[in-house]
Amino acid sequence: MGKERGNLQVKISNLHFPFFACLIILVSSCNNQSLRIFKSSSARTQYLHTLKSSGISSTKIGAEWKESAEEAILKALELEVPISIQGSFKSKSIEAKAWEIQLEQGASLSISIYWQAVDSSKLIVDIMQGPEWKELKSYTAQNDSLKFEAEKTGQYLLRIQPELLGEGNFQIRINGTATYAVFPVQGKNSKAIQSVWGDVRDGGKRSHEGVDIFASRGTPVISPVAGLVTAVRDRGLGGKQIWVRDQVRDWNLYFAHLDSQLVSNHERVNTGDTLGLVGNTGNARTTAPHLHFGIYQNGAINPFPAIKNDFELASILKEEEFPLVMRVNTAQANLRSLPSITSNVKFQLKANTPVFIKAATADWFQVEDMDGNPGFIYKNLLSAPESTSLTEKMAYAFTKPSQNSSDSLYVNLIDFNKIGETAEYNVIVDGDWNVLYLPSF
Repeated sequence: MGKERGNLQVKISNLHFPFFACLIILVSSCNNQSLRIFKSSSARTQYLHTLKSSGISSTKIGAEWKESAEEAILKALELEVPISIQGSFKSKSIEAKAWEIQLEQGASLSISIYWQAVDSSKLIVDIMQGPEWKELKSYTAQNDSLKFEAEKTGQYLLRIQPELLGEGNFQIRINGTATYAVFPVQGKNSKAIQSVWGDVRDGGKRSHEGVDIFASRGTPVISPVAGLVTAVRDRGLGGKQIWVRDQVRDWNLYFAHLDSQLVSNHERVNTGDTLGLVGNTGNARTTAPHLHFGIYQNGAINPFPAIKNDFELASILKEEEFPLVMRVNTAQANLRSLPSITSNVKFQLKANTPVFIKAATADWFQVEDMDGNPGFIYKNLLSAPESTSLTEKMAYAFTKPSQNSSDSLYVNLIDFNKIGETAEYNVIVDGDWNVLYLPSF
């Protein structure tokens, strides 16, 4: 699939199976006398149309499917790149999962999504931009790799949700990746940057509007993108300098302190073409040879996210099945905002507190407590819950921890085991791990 630009650049490449950007859904009309043709590039929009056309959208489970997508946004936790996370969806549980990622303008991510369904269900993947959570891309994934570039600095959201009653396991790996395929200085990478964006200049009178890439005098300076040379100059602070227009991103790339300039004004260049040679002209005469590289778009922007090309990679997780519910096995466990011991503590959970397992990284469980508060707990602090059988008795239990009659079920307690408790409820499960809340009074 080709490149798209909205607030993100998105490129989808299927690893094993063909992916079609636009599906044509033929749906029977309500009177079954004609066919309607519906087209959309959004997998979520397509599926919502299918639910509406079939009448499922107006049912309770149809409404729950839509509501769970919105609830996932409200409960989204932040992840830091690189990260691998895995989990599952059960057919008896209607839910979606979402995570926030902070990105700087020009930064790119590679997201690999692996979906192993036990049925024929598809996994709907949404990329959204905050703060209004505008949908940027929605597609169905099985074993797919997605690359996208942030056009604005801010919060982005990845949401996954299987089709209604879909069941399966997922694993997601999120890595930073180079936005530009070629680094601006031949033979170097982003480790060669020694002076970064925002460094103090002239005793605090100005700040550094770019990065300095150090290399030997005469090292080729490379165009990281196909574009148009808009200026070749020798003046001012930059000394011998070249400007190249990145027309795809509407950026002006600035190459300064050159020893030699090897292109002409209005010349078109391709990715990897040599523009000039590293030097120390202009106000860099007293420093070691280096390339000052900057990016301008209605003023200077930090160029580092666009040229960074040295990344740690997320590990491949061993596939594991986790219990739906676990309990705190220590006197106290911290529920954290990120899967890191340095992240903020959201809550402290007491011994034997039951939690729902939503996903897992290499060392952390993503959980929700019985009140629906999300967070991360270190894996070693959780164990399988202790189970107590119940005696035969008919009683009303609730599918949610709120005594709303519409969420109640009349059940025989002999079919359930108690696995935990809250201030108001006993948490019970049946043999299929359907969780209900039994009033404790």
